[in-house]
Amino acid sequence: MRIHFQRILWICIITVKFFMLFHLFQKVSQFMKMGTQKCCFVRDTITALDNQTFIISPYFDPREGPSVRVLAIIHVSVEELYCIFDCSLNQTIYTRANIDLHRDRFGFPYGTADLLCSEPRGCDYEYVSFQTLPYQNMTPNLLFKVKNRPPPQISSNFTVCISTLYGGYNNVLQIIQSIEMYKILGASRVTIYNTSCSQNVSRVLLHYIDEGILEVVPWPITKHLKTSTTWRFFKGLASEIGYYGQTAALNDCLYRNMFRSSYVLLNDIDEIILPVTDRNWPSLMKRLQRDYPNASVFHSENHIFSTSVNTSEFDLWPNIPGVNILRHPFRQPIDWKLFNDRKMIVNPRKIFQTSIHSALKFKGRSINLPANMTITFHCTNKQIKDIPPEKLIRDNLLWRYNKSLVPNVDKVIQKLFSLR
Repeated sequence: MRIHFQRILWICIITVKFFMLFHLFQKVSQFMKMGTQKCCFVRDTITALDNQTFIISPYFDPREGPSVRVLAIIHVSVEELYCIFDCSLNQTIYTRANIDLHRDRFGFPYGTADLLCSEPRGCDYEYVSFQTLPYQNMTPNLLFKVKNRPPPQISSNFTVCISTLYGGYNNVLQIIQSIEMYKILGASRVTIYNTSCSQNVSRVLLHYIDEGILEVVPWPITKHLKTSTTWRFFKGLASEIGYYGQTAALNDCLYRNMFRSSYVLLNDIDEIILPVTDRNWPSLMKRLQRDYPNASVFHSENHIFSTSVNTSEFDLWPNIPGVNILRHPFRQPIDWKLFNDRKMIVNPRKIFQTSIHSALKFKGRSINLPANMTITFHCTNKQIKDIPPEKLIRDNLLWRYNKSLVPNVDKVIQKLFSLR
């Protein structure tokens, strides 16, 4: 009887070991299969799914029910895409994406889009992948980590989003002055999208990265699409997307900072939203929250300070390439017959889509701030039209910051370029 029992026990042990080995073999087979299909975790900022769809990043968006909002650049002809959720326990679930192509693509064949994928029930996921047909291949080849899941805590009051440096950007002095002004005004974070810049500018960017205020996002748009330096499409142009995919970069910056920054400022590197009555952004926003409690988008008038006219004051740093914004206190009068390129301060948790000069989909009110409250200091060689120097308006608003700005800029220049 004892011998019979021992035989049964040994049979049970051998059976259990067999199933354990069989399960392990399945795991190894799955791993090898994924390896042969070149499964990988995507780290590029822009990833080609095919020649019509380019994935930027998926973000968890719980604001209108748990879902994943995938920021992408797509061709206008794209009508069908699928999100593949990589669940635990070797399970994949696909769901058809609701494709929302942003309306501001300015006539170009490619534009910014949201791919909205409902979160599947009972799926514990960290990654998603994408394909153009359902059940085409349920083993994901490119895995994208879903950001903002769970939403992070707010760690910054003000984040400035800059898009995009391109064409070997070499305006060293102005980029230093701009970032130092953002810090003086209250920014604790700056996010810059970089397509192409000079070695000197790279040195500046690395300095601010080490300082902890700057995040530089590589933006290799020119590897994928023919870009235009103009915002509007014209027949005969070979360009496929406008202004280096600027709207896509701004939307990515918005979602990147949605839950970690109280407010996001959307502007170019040659622009600074300056308070007029208040000294800094915290004081300004305290006032705006009181006066416009339901507002989530604040537009600041664009005022061009022409680089064609100089003043002899603040003739500093002559050997540093770029524009010295302190030497250009003359602004052009606004021509209200033309569109004013306002820039924005937004509450990112209330914004769903943004363009360059306006939010496209948002909750709350949108307010155009008067010039006695803020202006966008836009120091550029761009001209609205030929204006004689005597018609320009002297405006020393920036100069009230010179006691802080000048020594701060000087410290950076001495550190980075004193030996050159």
